[in-house]
Amino acid sequence: MQPQEKNISLENHWSQYRCPTGVSGRKVAANMNNGHWDLTTWGLKHAKIKTDSVILDVGCGGGKTISRMARRAVLGKIYGIDHSEDMVDYSKQVNRGLIATNRTEIVQAAVEKTGFKNDFFDLVTAIETYYFWPHLAESFQEIKRILKKEGYLLIVSEMIKDGVYEVENAEIIAKTQVNLVPLLEMQNMLYSAGFSSVKVYRKRKSKWEAVLAQKP
Repeated sequence: MQPQEKNISLENHWSQYRCPTGVSGRKVAANMNNGHWDLTTWGLKHAKIKTDSVILDVGCGGGKTISRMARRAVLGKIYGIDHSEDMVDYSKQVNRGLIATNRTEIVQAAVEKTGFKNDFFDLVTAIETYYFWPHLAESFQEIKRILKKEGYLLIVSEMIKDGVYEVENAEIIAKTQVNLVPLLEMQNMLYSAGFSSVKVYRKRKSKWEAVLAQKP
């Protein structure tokens, strides 16, 4: 492989994290399913998932978070949205058994305009995805609209604008074009969107963060 071709390949690799497509996108989805497994396990501990919960996973990507939550909400239903058509197809393949029994539905949609009706979900999850949303404040308002009364939004991420992460991962941040937000700013935005309670959880000796916001 010539040096120029290698550079193009690397650029394509990093762009796949924002909107995975094609063969490269499927590889990224598989990597995310594996690489985000422990973070997701930790993050979901902060959410109340009942047997009959109706849940939306925003930026469902590889689809594993959907199947994991479906194992807990055995009488409920898990929905997934992603702005990448290829990721919707990938997630559908991963969850084809759940789709066949009408326990899961996955569609292409943007987080700021989901298309779901008001007061529909008990929980909305966003695992390693908020920093790709182009309109964060509008997205929070949309999520509050589709949540039921006293429903929750759970944001789980290790990519928070905290200074330390930015210094250690400056190259990755630049290549993926993520929009990192300080936790205090995120809390204020959630309160401004109408959430009544916003709690922050941190894993000790780790960069992992979880934000749990409740609709009044």
